[in-house]
Order: sequence, then structure tokens, then C-alpha cells
Amino acid sequence: MGAAMKTARILEWLLRLGLGGVFIYAGVAKLGDVQQFYLDVHHFELTPSDISMVLAIYLPWLEVALGAALLTRRLYLGAIGLSAGLSLVFLAAIASAWWRGLDITCGCFGRETNATHFPQHIAMNGAMLAAALFLAWLDLRRK
Repeated sequence: MGAAMKTARILEWLLRLGLGGVFIYAGVAKLGDVQQFYLDVHHFELTPSDISMVLAIYLPWLEVALGAALLTRRLYLGAIGLSAGLSLVFLAAIASAWWRGLDITCGCFGRETNATHFPQHIAMNGAMLAAALFLAWLDLRRK
């Protein structure tokens, strides 16, 4: 195995570990207080109350399953695609809230006491999207 191939595998492993770990951590953190996460989702003012409740119940479990799939390489391309899609949705929701001047806590990693620091969250979601796209590129290149 050449040095470039070895470097690519190490980078892929690090990105899978990082992205999968973030999704698992975020999902588990939200599971501790679904009611608060419901309020956080609803304060984005993007969904009606019943849709916010469905998101608050199912999104944390999806994030945990998605993170596990990335770490174990099970349903890998689907996990990469879903992580890119969720990162894009999260990026759009945060940007929308910032644009509309909402004073919210995003609930991204469970209960928060301070208002969301929008530039930091946009950068984080942008990095998650970039990691997912790079993982997809590495996997497609390998095939």
C-alpha cells in the first residue's frame, strides 16, 4: 500500500470517527430531555407544533443510528448521504434563524442555557457537510 493510500485511509478513519462521534453525541444528549428539544426545535419557527414533536422524538435516534453506521461502515454510502443531508438542513435552519434575528438555543447538543452563537454553529455544520462530502468522494474514488 502506497503512502498516499495509507494517508487517505487514515484521513477517512479520522473523518468517520469525528463525524460519527458528533452524531452519536448529539443524539444521546438530546435523548435526556425530549421536551426541551421539542421546544428548541419549535423555537426555530420552521415547523408546526406536531412536526416539531415528531422531530424531537425521532431525530435523536436517527442521529445515533447514523453515527453508528458511519463508525461501523454499515450502510455506509447511505449514512454518508444522510449525514450530508442532515448537515445541510441543520446549516439552513441555523442560517435562517440568524437571518430572521431569532434569539434561540439550537438544542444541537442537548440543553443549552446561552443563546446560540450562530457563526460557530454555521462553521460546525459546514465542516460536517464538508466531511461527509469528502468521505463520499473517497469512497467513490476507491470504487
